[in-house]
Amino acid sequence: MRISLIILALMTAFLAPNFMRGDWAEPAQAQTVEERPRLVAAMFRSSWCGACRILEPRIDDVRPDYADAAIEFIRFDFTLGQRASVRDIAVEADITELYDRLVGRTGFMVLMDRETGTVFEILTTNYDREHLREAIDRWLAVTTDEATAG
Repeated sequence: MRISLIILALMTAFLAPNFMRGDWAEPAQAQTVEERPRLVAAMFRSSWCGACRILEPRIDDVRPDYADAAIEFIRFDFTLGQRASVRDIAVEADITELYDRLVGRTGFMVLMDRETGTVFEILTTNYDREHLREAIDRWLAVTTDEATAG
């Protein structure tokens, strides 16, 4: 009985912080395709994912730096009980091909070009906050330069 209570307490302590993570805005529905940023940062996560528990706080620290940038942050949450509407997010964001390829996998963020479907980089726990910023800045420059040139 005691072991069961200890295991339950440990599971609660381990999983609870992920249910309390900061809100990620869903893709804006009012934007037209032309107004949406080309660069998409799609986080694949779940509450039981250990890598997510490391990566998400780093991303949450970096995201405010890009509040006015041409990047759309999207989160696919594969936590049990939340999976039903996850594909709808991909459809709204017009990145269903990426979603279908990676469905159910967790613990990383994909930086991709919405127009071409090109995956630029996959950000993992190997990226600290500074490397996350460098990766986002690098691909933000590429998509912004191509948008102004084209």
